[in-house]
Amino acid sequence: MMKFLLLFVFLFSCSEKKSDYFPLKKIKSWTYSVEIIPEVEKKILYKKTNTSLGERKIKVEGKEKSVFPVLREDGTTFYYEISNDGIYRKGVRYLKDKKISFDKKRLVLPKPVKLDKKWSNDSKTFLILRRYPYYDYKATTNFEINYEITSVNQSIKTPYGIFNDCILVEGVGQTNFIGDSEIGSIGIKIKSQEWYSRKIGLVKMIREEATDTDLFGTTRMVQLLEKYE
Repeated sequence: MMKFLLLFVFLFSCSEKKSDYFPLKKIKSWTYSVEIIPEVEKKILYKKTNTSLGERKIKVEGKEKSVFPVLREDGTTFYYEISNDGIYRKGVRYLKDKKISFDKKRLVLPKPVKLDKKWSNDSKTFLILRRYPYYDYKATTNFEINYEITSVNQSIKTPYGIFNDCILVEGVGQTNFIGDSEIGSIGIKIKSQEWYSRKIGLVKMIREEATDTDLFGTTRMVQLLEKYE
């Protein structure tokens, strides 16, 4: 009986290790190409880099906790926490800030990863944009996005290579943006698709924010992994 229990624990541990779709414990960097395709504005192309800094100890409400910071190219650092039931984004520190801001923690991926698993997070619209001669008008508003793991065996092609072991996380949400007296109320529907590969993490993401007005139209973002080191 004892041998069976030890074997079960060993196999479970190996399974958990193999299913690490959001690796944070090692110092690594991910470089992505990002293409934003608006319906009414010019296309935007740029690159972004995320660098995991390994495990760190910080004090939260007087208690020491293990977190895993990820630094972005603009100087923003996101802090993640690994729990028994998943990986959470716990806090953020912007370049101008000295302290970490701790908000409601956000589930990134559940543990264990399994088909049809569902969860929700607070989010914001960030793609919808109109450029005017003297300023940019962005339709930014809060909403709740509902996620679900809809596949566990996707094959994805990226500039870095082909990944045959991806899970697909799909998200949907909707909200209304109240503009000025000229714009009025705008209905927005949000869809997202995120593909994660074992031991690599996020390899592709597509996000779409569709409005019910020709003034803003629909904006789509495609993010692809270019380098992992």
